[in-house]
Amino acid sequence: MLLLNVIADSIAEASQAAEATAETMSFFELAVKGGWIMIVLAALSVVAVYIFIDRFIAIRQASKEQQSFMENIKNFIHEGKVDQALDACRMNEGPLSRMIQKGIMRIGRPLNDISTAVENVGLQEIAKLEKGLPVLASIAGGAPMIGFLGTVMGMIKAFYDMAHAGNNID
Repeated sequence: MLLLNVIADSIAEASQAAEATAETMSFFELAVKGGWIMIVLAALSVVAVYIFIDRFIAIRQASKEQQSFMENIKNFIHEGKVDQALDACRMNEGPLSRMIQKGIMRIGRPLNDISTAVENVGLQEIAKLEKGLPVLASIAGGAPMIGFLGTVMGMIKAFYDMAHAGNNID
């Protein structure tokens, strides 16, 4: 019984000592203590968020093609109003309208030429929509490695400090 009382008292004293020495640190203070690695990670985060938002907006705008637009183009072509179809394509600023415009401009040429022209414009439009994605992929692959480097550097520093503290551990 005496042993249990001694253990309980030791645990109580240890928890009180831990509470007294426990240091609270805000996220910002923790980031500042991270050193230059945290600055690099913060910069990469800002770039990644910028690219994500930019591409999200661009892809969302590109997908806003209206069904009525396609119906109008079909009607103009069936009625032989090619100039009005081209004007409708010029008025609509989307990737699909630019592809259709290129195809309409090639009416009268061999089908292979029309297909190639539309395909080329499609590839250009895809390249516009994918702008910045390779950078985003590099950040997604590299940022965790930089974070691991910071962790390893922090561990090395902690063990170095413990080794040089000797018996003076606070």
